[in-house]
Amino acid sequence: MALPSSRTVPVVPGRPLIGNLPDLMTPRLRPFLTRHYRTYGPLFQVSALGQRFTALAGPEANLFTMKEGHQVLRSEEAWRPNDLEMGVRQSLISVDGEVHRHYRRVEGPSYARSAFVAGLPRALSVAAEDLAPFRTGDTLPVAEWSKNVITEQLARLVVNGTARPYMADMLRFVQTALMVTVTRQQPRAMLALPGYRRSKAAISRMVDGLIDAHRRTPPAEAGREPDLVDSVLAATLERPDLWSPADQRMAVMGAFIAGMDTAANSLAFILYRMHRHPEYLPALRAEADLLFREGPPDAEALGRSPLLHRFVMETLRLHPIAPALTRTLTQDVTFAGHDLRAGTTVIIGTTVSHGLERFYPDPERFDPDRFTRERAEHRQPGAYAPFGVGAHTCAGSGMAEGLMMLNAAALLRTLDLSLDPAYRLREVARPTPSPDRRLALRVEGVRHDAVSLLA
Repeated sequence: MALPSSRTVPVVPGRPLIGNLPDLMTPRLRPFLTRHYRTYGPLFQVSALGQRFTALAGPEANLFTMKEGHQVLRSEEAWRPNDLEMGVRQSLISVDGEVHRHYRRVEGPSYARSAFVAGLPRALSVAAEDLAPFRTGDTLPVAEWSKNVITEQLARLVVNGTARPYMADMLRFVQTALMVTVTRQQPRAMLALPGYRRSKAAISRMVDGLIDAHRRTPPAEAGREPDLVDSVLAATLERPDLWSPADQRMAVMGAFIAGMDTAANSLAFILYRMHRHPEYLPALRAEADLLFREGPPDAEALGRSPLLHRFVMETLRLHPIAPALTRTLTQDVTFAGHDLRAGTTVIIGTTVSHGLERFYPDPERFDPDRFTRERAEHRQPGAYAPFGVGAHTCAGSGMAEGLMMLNAAALLRTLDLSLDPAYRLREVARPTPSPDRRLALRVEGVRHDAVSLLA
């Protein structure tokens, strides 16, 4: 693509006063950035409420972030308001450099693929519990069910706790805090509402109790493998300057919120796509039946479900939960032939590539076979980034992908579901993209009892 002839960064036209604000909300952000990438190339400016932001988009932005981001991009400004609301100076998501690497070494292993492998039986138990109540004629509320199952699985796998008694408080606290401090969808006055403050206090008490229980009973005495709480407590002894009680609480809280608006929303989109494209259901059910034929599967068996894996990957291409990153330049840089100053706020359109014809022919068409070994459309530099790019690439991508596949397979094995043909997907942002609450699947029949998932 030819560089602009002018040295001035192109500006996307906007509406009076609000600029491009409606299009910067997450459900509309990826198509908005993709549309203007096609017009202006990998660099352009957007505006919202009198502020101007510089957008870096497409594979050029992804490659730049992967190669140079650790040196020239900073997360602090984007996440500082959330840290302040959580009562901490910094967190895994808001710092860079050596401190970020320290937090990642401490917290990352608890969300890794290996942690999913070790915890798969417990994750499957949660899925069985949440599928057991459904009978023919019932309705499965997709977004709600996905949040409940994924959040509880992470609680049990990552901190040996439970989210069940706290889901309402957790949703109110986490979603409100993020929509006020990060995405700016709601006014700061929301943080002063009594309901929000009660939920925040309840979650803090719950997490503090979990930390105290781990401190009183170490892993060896409890007969369990060390989990995230144990890792945080051990790190506190080594680096007390980085682990105040509030810092400990913030890290442990991540076990409950890590999937609430990420993996859970992705699972909801996967279930939508399965039943929006019922031509794939016979083959997907056959894979699920084979997976559970000889009892509960292990991770190796789950990896032998190629269509399901491609289905998940294609869903993440069309429905990425984090369509862009917001960062601050720490140095003067040159990008796409333009000089950008240190201190510039940039929006990195990491998933713009997902909608480009040069990588994905007919990009808005749902086609899991894009990810076959023969086509491998995603294996082009900068073409696929559903979990972000650079130093802040999602530490839990392995855990998230494993849980999404496991829950989808368990559901396919257990229930015969259908989608109302009249339903039209409507995405909402709370704060990340999710199908709205109207998305529901009708239970046409129970294929196998949920208990059989564990037998």
